Amino acid sequence: MKLCKQNGILIDGVIPGSPAAELGLRRGDLLLSVNGIRPKDLIAYRYLTADEQVTLKVCEKGGRVISHKIIKGCDTDLGIVFQNDCFDGIRYCRNKCVFCFVDQLPTGLRSTLYEKDDDYRLSFLHGNFITLTNLRESDIARIVNMKLSPLYISVHTTSPLLRGRMLGLKKAAAVLDLISLFASRGITMHIQVVLCPDWNDRDVLEQTISQLATFWPQVASVGVVPVGLTKYRQHLPKLRSITRLECRNLIARVSGWQKYYRKVNGVSFVYLADEFYLKAGLPFPFFDEYDGFPQLENGIGLARLFYEDFRRIRARLPERLRCKRYLFLATSYAGAQVLSPVVHRLNFIKNLKLKMLSIPNTFFGHRITVTGLLTGRDLLRRLKGIRGGEVLIPRIMLRQDTPIFLDGLSVEELEARSGCCLHLVDPNSTALVETICRLGGISFEKACCSSSGKA
Repeated sequence: MKLCKQNGILIDGVIPGSPAAELGLRRGDLLLSVNGIRPKDLIAYRYLTADEQVTLKVCEKGGRVISHKIIKGCDTDLGIVFQNDCFDGIRYCRNKCVFCFVDQLPTGLRSTLYEKDDDYRLSFLHGNFITLTNLRESDIARIVNMKLSPLYISVHTTSPLLRGRMLGLKKAAAVLDLISLFASRGITMHIQVVLCPDWNDRDVLEQTISQLATFWPQVASVGVVPVGLTKYRQHLPKLRSITRLECRNLIARVSGWQKYYRKVNGVSFVYLADEFYLKAGLPFPFFDEYDGFPQLENGIGLARLFYEDFRRIRARLPERLRCKRYLFLATSYAGAQVLSPVVHRLNFIKNLKLKMLSIPNTFFGHRITVTGLLTGRDLLRRLKGIRGGEVLIPRIMLRQDTPIFLDGLSVEELEARSGCCLHLVDPNSTALVETICRLGGISFEKACCSSSGKA
C-alpha cells in the first residue's frame, strides 16, 4: 500500500450523490493532483476538472494514495468542497489605506476580522474588492488569458498621486492603464470609491467618474460608499464623516450624472450607497434606476430591494395571526429608518404587535450606523431590558454561515445571558413576514392563497 508523504489540498466536504461521493471520497481526504497537476486555487481546479475525462490523485484519511479516473459531462461538477479557495494561500493587502476599516478595529475580536485580503482570485470568485497594487506580471497575464471576469476594483480616485496617498503608499498609484488593458480584453469591472470628505469628493470625484466612464461597458458600474469611522482611530490619518448637507449636495450632483449616463448608455452607471440617502433624509432612487443592482453586496440598493420585495407581498399579507404575538425586531439606527414604514404596516395585522429596537453601536462608535456591524455586546445591552421577549435578529449581524456575532459572542450565549428567545431572519421582506406568520401559528403561503387581497 502506497502511503501519502506529501501535502495535499484538504477536502472539507463531499456533496451527496456527486461523482466524488460515488468514488467514496470523504471529508478529511487530501486532493494531490488533477490530471497530474496540483491546482493552486479553485479557479485552476475548475479549469482542470472541466474535461470529460479527469484523473484525481487522492490521499485518503488513513494515508493510502489512490488514483480515480472519471468520465463525466463537461459541465458536471465533481462535488468536492474545499475549505479555502486559494490553495497556495491568500494574498494579503500590503497597503496602509487611510480609511482601512481593519486598522480601526479594537483588539480581542476574531482573528479572521484582522485579515486584509487583496487577492484577484477572491475578487473573481466572490466579488471582493482589490486595489490591483498587489498584482504580479504573471497575475495580470493569467487574468487576461483566462478572462477572469468580472473583477471588483477599489479605485477611490483616478489621480495617481492622490490614490497613492489614500492607499498609504510612498509613491503614485496609477490605475487607469491597467483598467484600460482589462477593458481592451473584454473583462468586466465593477469599481468602488470610498468617499472621504476633503480627500476624493467634489471635483475629484467628478474627474474619477468621468474618466472611468470612458471604459464603459467594460467598467460596468461605479459604487460610491461613505468612509466608515470607528472610535478606534488613534494615530491614524485625520478623517471625518460626510455631513447631511454634503450628502444632499452629493446626491444632487450624482443624480445629474446618472441622468446623463442613462441617456447616453442606458444605465445610471454610478450608484450611491443607501447611507447617503438616509443621512440626507431623501428618498432612494427607483427600482429600475439600479439597473439590476450590480453592487448590492456593497450596500448599494439594499433598501430599495427590501421595499420592492415588500411591495410584491403587501397585498397578500394575512389579516390576522392565529395566536397573539408580541415580537421585537432588532436593528441599527440606519436599519430602523428603512424598516419603519414596513413595521408600521405589519402592525395592522391582528394579534401582532411588532416593536422595533433601534440599537446604538457603542462597540464601534456612534458613527457606525449599519446593522451588519452591530455586535453581540450591543444587542445584549439592549435586550437586558426586555428579558423573556421574543426577538427577530437579521442574519447579516452574524458571520456568514455561522451563529457567531462580530465580537465572537454566539446566538446561544446571547439567549442565555439576555433571557430572550432569538429568531434569525434573512434580510428581506418575505423572510420577515414568513417568520412572523410561523411564530403566529399560520403559514404565509397558505395565508396568501386565502387572502382577500386587501392591502
